[in-house]
Amino acid sequence: MSGISWLIKPSNHSDVTLTWIIRFASVVCFLTPIGVSIWLSRLADPVPDFLAGISTRFFERDGLSFLITVEKAADYARMVVYYQNRFDKPCIATIAVGPTRKAFTDLDGLPIFEFNLSVEGAEFGKQSVAWSIPLRFQGKKILWDVAAQVKFPAGRGVLLRGRNGAAVGDHLVGGGEEAVKAVTSLVLSAAHLHSMPARAARVELTLPANILPDRKQPSNLTTETIWKLGDPIG
Repeated sequence: MSGISWLIKPSNHSDVTLTWIIRFASVVCFLTPIGVSIWLSRLADPVPDFLAGISTRFFERDGLSFLITVEKAADYARMVVYYQNRFDKPCIATIAVGPTRKAFTDLDGLPIFEFNLSVEGAEFGKQSVAWSIPLRFQGKKILWDVAAQVKFPAGRGVLLRGRNGAAVGDHLVGGGEEAVKAVTSLVLSAAHLHSMPARAARVELTLPANILPDRKQPSNLTTETIWKLGDPIG
């Protein structure tokens, strides 16, 4: 209606006044959300977005942001999760990372990783496990499913970092569940229904080469707090 008011020519004095009131209100209603969005985008978060310094793409579950990567250390590799709590209250989290199962693809030797975190408010940290990658996977690009469960025992508190990541589910999808989802998807498609099952969150990682394949299972878990509330910024 407000847009139409700019196209209608008023027929008398009272119509002129009403028309201009509507026109003015339409401009205010149009510009206000834009101005608020620009103002909010320029507001600095109370704490830095440390994950953005590592990658522009990361994951999110219920207030905890994190990213998955593989780092090489000497002659072995480490599967790594970098994480940051977006709120000022502590949280506990479990992050699971497993190879994406595909038909006719042998992924034997690629384990499922589970990271158990206890994260203080706004804390930025890193947890990793040593991993000797099987020779046939070294230097290859591997797709991984990612899931997480996050709880704030005392509530979330105040939001300290606004930007969130790509949402992940709360559990990894097994091969059987993938098959059920595929069948369900076909049935829904045949019935002309638009509801589709959610896909697992996934990340593609290039595994380092020249790794000694001596350890069969992940080991040597380490956790490091890189920054916490009260630490200097910059």
